Amino acid sequence: MHVLLTGSCDLQGHRGARGKRPENTIPAFQYCIEHDMTTIELDTNLTKDQQLIVYHDTVLNAKICRHEDGKTLLPIPIKELTVAELKQLDCGLADTVAFPEQIAIPATRLLTLSEFFEFIHQFEQNAAHSRPIRFNIEIKFAKDYTPLEVKRVADLMVRTIMAADMGERSTVQSFVLEVLLEIKKLNKNIQTSALFEPGWLRGFLLRLGFGCGRENIIQTAIAVDADIISPHFLYINDYFIQCCHNAGKKVIPWVVNEETMMNDFLNRGVDGIISDYPDRLHRVHSKWINARDRIKITL
Repeated sequence: MHVLLTGSCDLQGHRGARGKRPENTIPAFQYCIEHDMTTIELDTNLTKDQQLIVYHDTVLNAKICRHEDGKTLLPIPIKELTVAELKQLDCGLADTVAFPEQIAIPATRLLTLSEFFEFIHQFEQNAAHSRPIRFNIEIKFAKDYTPLEVKRVADLMVRTIMAADMGERSTVQSFVLEVLLEIKKLNKNIQTSALFEPGWLRGFLLRLGFGCGRENIIQTAIAVDADIISPHFLYINDYFIQCCHNAGKKVIPWVVNEETMMNDFLNRGVDGIISDYPDRLHRVHSKWINARDRIKITL
């Protein structure tokens, strides 16, 4: 293990601040910014009326949203609903089983990606935030996605980002790597991030210390010209990080919620960390920076 003495780390609030506020909502994004994250990580889905809604699941999730009258949601695909229909939902529920620190914000509405950027512009004007926040925007696809849908979503994503003048501040990520190629074709200056998740068996083997395709991940990311490799945290070890860096790719693992793991990954030299808990990540990073600076003084 080596201690990184140079460079900076991209601190990302997963779904804004999933561990503290309802995910992918304005309260979560505010919490993320106010706890000094460098990047807001968020999710988008294409709606029936061809807009990008900020929402994680490809179907309605009754754990995080409900009808205004309190009725439970049916698992309707997002692509079969319009923005107007989605905005009728209350998505400020708290999932305290999975996230005990999460606070409910009743009557919280969903927003489109364009509205998200409008919120950021307004927030930064009012708060005079010293450092512009960045964005890591995931594109979600249902299992039955088509090549036409990939092209359509990529085009809409790039047009939305550029219309908001957020090209230099945005990264587009996805598990569907074909869409990253389309993003680069449309605008080579927008960063892209290739997401990787192990299946159950591979995850089990990774926990036992087996290699399980780390080299394949890197080659796949190179093939789609991704700027960043963003794997599940189980893939992270010194060898993997070094190979990514040798290939000119940044490494930003997800979702890292344990403070000991955050500190370990910082020591290993990751380029960023995605966490449900911006408060924990900021606290650990601040202590790590102080310790790093003390090491510098003694060298």
